[in-house]
Amino acid sequence: RRPPSAAAASAAASDAAAPVKAWKGDVPPQSSLPTRADGSVDYSSIDASPISKVLIRTIRGLLVKEVGEDTDPRAWDDFDAVLTPVREVNDMKGTARDVTVRAKRVFAGILPALYIGWVPPIWKNAIRKVAPQWASNFAFVLVFTTLFPWLMGPMEGIDHVDVEVPEGLRKIFKFLPETVRVPQAIKAERCRFLEQSGCASVCVNSCKAPSQEWLGEDFGMDLHIQPNYDDFSCQWKFNVKPPPLYEDAAVMVPCFSKCPSEYKGEKDAFRQLARAKSGVGIVDGVDTYTGESLEAIARRASAAALAGATAALA
Repeated sequence: RRPPSAAAASAAASDAAAPVKAWKGDVPPQSSLPTRADGSVDYSSIDASPISKVLIRTIRGLLVKEVGEDTDPRAWDDFDAVLTPVREVNDMKGTARDVTVRAKRVFAGILPALYIGWVPPIWKNAIRKVAPQWASNFAFVLVFTTLFPWLMGPMEGIDHVDVEVPEGLRKIFKFLPETVRVPQAIKAERCRFLEQSGCASVCVNSCKAPSQEWLGEDFGMDLHIQPNYDDFSCQWKFNVKPPPLYEDAAVMVPCFSKCPSEYKGEKDAFRQLARAKSGVGIVDGVDTYTGESLEAIARRASAAALAGATAALA
């Protein structure tokens, strides 16, 4: 076999060094699960779990309630079918804030639908007040890594802290170390919801913003979700207060090149960023000329917004 030419080798090296831009349509390289020939991830092993099936059906039911009807004929425990009401909720009339409120109702309805709606008040009013912060963070790490791989794909614990093992336990169990490393946050290696929804506004308005508010309001747990649109990884930082949405890096991205939303370009956050950077007429994230928030500005239908999104992708 002939060795590659210098030009071919240089081109290959250049391609390897080029950063992945998943929001532009590049295929993210990482996944601990098997991948198909087209680069998509095979989630069949996760979807076969009874936990996955129950949660998918539950959330689909809550989404359909928001929409008012079920328009997807596929099985109720089919993940791809769940994305249909997700997009319908995102594309309903109203502002980006309206989308967040609807999505937060869905999240808040999960535990009551599973007959464990008593968990949030007990956590917020009792457990949270006596548990060490590292233990509270770790509890949420365990819950999300155990129950939500069907939504976010494989996850790992990150941001570890060293926790001292009580001396009394070490005297009884001689094999115990002096300290153990406990994760305080999670990272989805390649978020399934983000990748398969294919829409930045769905990520922000239907997942990030409502999840942050839901955990804060119902559990008393601050949360900052940090999606990475270049490789579709996502970090959930517990006990970290999120910045105002108009200052959050997660909204500073144009519409994805493969965005399926019928409102593509109308929620383009680059228009928010340009207006915020100019500072003209902006006070505390509100346009004093129109009285609109930056979210509302980005939500407005306009040819200029679509043109801005298209130009950003060029």
